[in-house]
Amino acid sequence: MDHIGRKLYHLMGGVGLLSLYYLMGRDWSLALYTVLFVTVLGLDIIRLSIPAVNRFIFKWFSSFIRRNEEHKLTGTGPYILGIGLSLYFYATPIATAAICFLAFGDVAATTVGERYGKIKIGEKSLEGTTAFAVAAICSGLFLMFTGMHLLPWVTILGAFVAAGVELLPLRINDNLVIPIVSGGVMELAVRMAR
Repeated sequence: MDHIGRKLYHLMGGVGLLSLYYLMGRDWSLALYTVLFVTVLGLDIIRLSIPAVNRFIFKWFSSFIRRNEEHKLTGTGPYILGIGLSLYFYATPIATAAICFLAFGDVAATTVGERYGKIKIGEKSLEGTTAFAVAAICSGLFLMFTGMHLLPWVTILGAFVAAGVELLPLRINDNLVIPIVSGGVMELAVRMAR
């Protein structure tokens, strides 16, 4: 499996940051996300400003960073920001589902897309997008079995929206956009269903 370190980092990062929300509570975890985001952004700026630091990072941590991020900000900052903003703006069950879509769906998409992706849709593949949707739906439905109050149809809608966002060739990092957009659609769907 290509880039396994980055995939585990992506998956565990989402699950880990989400777990902190439940362990620490809303206020403390949102404060921690803010500190983490500012720290990661600062480190990225330092890395991009000092070539020797950038070379060091890519020499020792290349399994966690995409090669195309060598001369731009990594996806870690937007990942943390997307999680924090989702938990700030949306009801906790909806934000939790949106974050799980990102954590599980994105890893499934890259894993399947890299290995089996034959039908190309832009830079992505139909197989990868399908894997994203399946993983996102499964993670969302699993949350319902843990006692999370989510409507099945809203969860499935959010999963498909997340997969669609991941497929789009956006200028903004999809780590930020996926949970914000899918969470927003689910929040809107729940309000309209009332």
